[in-house]
Amino acid sequence: MLTDRINQTVTLKDGRRMGFAEYGEGTGYPVFHFHGSGSSRFEHPSAESMLDQIGIRFISVDRPGHGLSDFQPQRRLVDWPENVCRLADHLGIGEFYVEGYSAGGPHALACAHQLPERVLAGAVYGCVAPMNRPGAYQGLPFFNQVLAKSARSFPWFTKLIRWQMRGMVMGDIEKTTRQLMSSIPAADKAVLYAPQDFRMFVNAVREGFRSGSRGVACDDILINQAWGFDPAGVQPRIDIWHGEADVNVPLHAAKFLCAVIPHTRVTFLPGKGHFFLFNCWQDVLSRLVCGV
Repeated sequence: MLTDRINQTVTLKDGRRMGFAEYGEGTGYPVFHFHGSGSSRFEHPSAESMLDQIGIRFISVDRPGHGLSDFQPQRRLVDWPENVCRLADHLGIGEFYVEGYSAGGPHALACAHQLPERVLAGAVYGCVAPMNRPGAYQGLPFFNQVLAKSARSFPWFTKLIRWQMRGMVMGDIEKTTRQLMSSIPAADKAVLYAPQDFRMFVNAVREGFRSGSRGVACDDILINQAWGFDPAGVQPRIDIWHGEADVNVPLHAAKFLCAVIPHTRVTFLPGKGHFFLFNCWQDVLSRLVCGV
């Protein structure tokens, strides 16, 4: 992997830089990947040769305030599709696929909603759902509830949490990760602590927090407050993948999205948790671009 492919930037209309990385086949199916909470463009399949085999041009994008992307004051979730369009134009890409993991899921759905003429299809993995729905907090661990509720009602507290977390992440991140993930299901630990996946996860999160914690906190606030669009208006096909043992984003979030998004293909994974994606990349990407 050439360094210049994973540390690229494009200048947006307002003068901000947006960072991105490219992996896999440069002439393959273009897939824009939107990372999970606190992560960055370094989030990608560990086995990059798989992307060449499937024929995928995997473009992983830093959201504002993460990695190489400049912070965007007063950002809205519905601002994201315009940024993605600018990047696609910069890369000479007309139509494309979008996918989002966890907090990246609403960003993928926003693109599918706002850009039906350019988004061929989308996929979301362990995706959060609108938090103004009944029962939204049911089953969430205590820390996740605090983060979600503060993001809706006391954003200053969310910013404080993420500021403190940045200090932990930029210190001994391996120790921090094991502490924060101590309560996750055994299935998640088996995936996350596989050497190649753990190395990718650590690098991606450190890069996500490198320039500060404002962007990460802003992400929390955006996905927990009103999204600014109705998921029922999403027209492209959306593949919904969710681990049935996910405690970070309980299964009822995926069931809600299935019920409101018109064109979905749903895969619930028994015994799998929030980090199932890290060893299922080939399955989800093949299904996304091949349509079968």
